[in-house]
Amino acid sequence: MLGNKTYTGIVVDEEFLKIARVKISGKKVSLVSLDKVRLVESLKGKAKAPKEEETVDVFDSIDDSLDDEDVIFGLEEEEEDQTEELDLEAFEDDLDDFEDIDFDNLDDLEGSDEIVDTDMVDETEAAASNELLVYNLLSSTDSKRADIGLSIPAGQTIFQILKDVDFSETKRKDLQVIVDDRLEALHGVSKAEDYYSYSVRDDGALLLTSIDDEPDLLKLMNRTRDIYRGKMFINEILPDEILLLGLIRANYDLDINSITGVVQFGEKTSRILFLKGPQLWIVSPIITEGIKNPKFLNTIFSKILFQLDTGEVPNLDRLIICNNSLGDDAIEFFEERFQDVNVSEFEFSDEFFDSAEINPSSIPAFTTAIGAAWSASGYEKDKFPSISFLPNYVRDRQKIFKLQWHGFLLLLLILLTPIVSNHFYTQNAAEIDRLRNDVSTLNAQIQSLEPTVQRYNQISSDLEQIQAKLVLLSELNQGTLRWSKNMDRLNSGFEDVNSVWLTSATTLPNGDIELNGYAVYRERIAELADVFEHATLLDVTSDQIREQDIYNFTYVVSEFFDDESIYTPQSVQGIEDLIEGN
Repeated sequence: MLGNKTYTGIVVDEEFLKIARVKISGKKVSLVSLDKVRLVESLKGKAKAPKEEETVDVFDSIDDSLDDEDVIFGLEEEEEDQTEELDLEAFEDDLDDFEDIDFDNLDDLEGSDEIVDTDMVDETEAAASNELLVYNLLSSTDSKRADIGLSIPAGQTIFQILKDVDFSETKRKDLQVIVDDRLEALHGVSKAEDYYSYSVRDDGALLLTSIDDEPDLLKLMNRTRDIYRGKMFINEILPDEILLLGLIRANYDLDINSITGVVQFGEKTSRILFLKGPQLWIVSPIITEGIKNPKFLNTIFSKILFQLDTGEVPNLDRLIICNNSLGDDAIEFFEERFQDVNVSEFEFSDEFFDSAEINPSSIPAFTTAIGAAWSASGYEKDKFPSISFLPNYVRDRQKIFKLQWHGFLLLLLILLTPIVSNHFYTQNAAEIDRLRNDVSTLNAQIQSLEPTVQRYNQISSDLEQIQAKLVLLSELNQGTLRWSKNMDRLNSGFEDVNSVWLTSATTLPNGDIELNGYAVYRERIAELADVFEHATLLDVTSDQIREQDIYNFTYVVSEFFDDESIYTPQSVQGIEDLIEGN
């Protein structure tokens, strides 16, 4: 996506549109222009009175069932009551000191008139609708192509941060089930794919975001697309909060244990985010006061103090102000009250951001607009969470078939294929006819051999059945001949020796046979060894039976015969040969 072309970021702030254009050249981001124009008519879903439940942050442990008892940050009315009580009592003395800012000239502090081009003002006054207004804005940059990044206003995106389970070890299928359950529990109905987005962070936490409806700014862009003469590409749609997170990651080196507060100014609303290191930690509820309200800085200050007082934010190392249209007055306000905190407005890194042609005082008020253009370009994309609300239907309609040199080469080869094929077919027509005749002859031969094949298959089937019976017979006969021959040898041997009888024969684990018996005469025990091919006398003991001395002996016989083939007569060998031969 990167290239030496212009990318336009558009954000909506109440009744205004903020537009930033950047150009990517190599590893450099150049700010081209900034504009702020008033909408002809309010967008239907614009920054409607935000509710506490519009922002959530989940901190509780997640049980196996992920039930509805998890506490979602921002949904309890108790917190709002505590905040009001804190504002009225705990900070009463401090609020008396907040009047040192001159809010009578608040419009001058905004600096919005200084940022708006004269041509843009004329076009705004001349436009009859929001669609024509956007059309004029895009045409003033490039009437043939527009690469756009859009934002979802702060407070319109619901954030759930599930931290107590390492989701990096969760299978994608199981993770989708968890996401669906969380969304249905929060919204009451299952959400379509275009209305939620999630990513698993490096620390294993799950960042789940969702919206209630398609962004109003996207609806406006879709209507404008019908009248725009050029090609409109919406490259990215991200919430304001995600844009700020990505910009801070790209432009600041954050210590992993540091806590950073991010304050976003708006016309009628404000937003506070807390980062722990580079990760989004807490998304505070939307503040329904903006730069149009003389006391909105007081409210922001009290909200931050409330977070510190409750311990949800144990300390604060840095405070970054985004979309700062009040200039140094806002910085001084927070510096006086947070003397141990590094307070500054958002600043782009000079290493890769060039804004030489733009008035530096105009840039702070356009943080999210520049972030939208930045995200559209894809520059430093890995700094942004893997979150996107770009609908699938927008992606599909923007897919175009691009040909590079190898594509044109492939297209040329496709065009030449029929011509080359026809040439070779003409040259080899006779050979093709001959091969066709050979194929016909072979088919006829195959048909004539079909009865033979069927007979062969029948014989093979019969042979398999016989083979199975032979195998069964071999298994049944296994060992019978061996014991028969061995017992015959024992009987004949003991009969020849005489005065010896056998009491037991036991097969040992190694296959040898242990023989126990008695002999009337001791020398007959030694003669008994000649009966076997290989036998070992283990012991001989004497005993008395009926007042006569007899001798108890134990033999271990390893081999009865010197030729093992005696156990497999020719008839049995024939069966085994048949089995092995098959």
